[in-house]
Amino acid sequence: MNPYCSVLYNPLAVAQKTTGRRTNSSQLDRRDWVRAGIEVLSSKGVDAVRVEELARQLGISKGSFYWHFKDRQDLQQAILEEWESGQSDWNTEGEAVSNPVERWARLFELFSRPDYARLEMAISSWARQDESVARRVANADRKRLAYLSRVFREIGFTANQAAEWANAAMFLYLGWMDRMTRAVPNETAQPELAELLSRFVLAASALASQEALQDR
Repeated sequence: MNPYCSVLYNPLAVAQKTTGRRTNSSQLDRRDWVRAGIEVLSSKGVDAVRVEELARQLGISKGSFYWHFKDRQDLQQAILEEWESGQSDWNTEGEAVSNPVERWARLFELFSRPDYARLEMAISSWARQDESVARRVANADRKRLAYLSRVFREIGFTANQAAEWANAAMFLYLGWMDRMTRAVPNETAQPELAELLSRFVLAASALASQEALQDR
């Protein structure tokens, strides 16, 4: 797995280095700055991804930032590259599972992680401000849809059905993700993503079967 992606599963990975004392900047490398950038992006948005903010979080002077990056834009590009690499990682991991139903379950086990969802929403928000980021998000979405469509075909759907249900699954995921990241304390518990998508596949399969019978 991509080394930077560990921040998605352990957002405190960098903070652990700095607990209780000021960190020696020589102990940190480019990856640490990217991890810190991803964490701030996920929690506060792209406008907060600034050298001063990250240096304060890491407990070091901002001058050491320039050992690893030319400027803030260089860091932002590194964050986007890391995010794109993470998209390839889940695709590759999914291909290692031969059973399409298990592959579906593993994919959305990752997608349902709160830290993953927060990063996805932050990237989407950034894309609404920056056309170049929007193009990269659109490219990632095309790859996701192609992957989902392929899984649906392997489950037994026709090519047209697979494309339609892949789009519907993406809309369901995006809606769930938006709701989850806007959740407020004491709000009625929402269904888990895996549960929703299990029901979704069953409903899609039932409708596909009905269509097949009608076409006979």
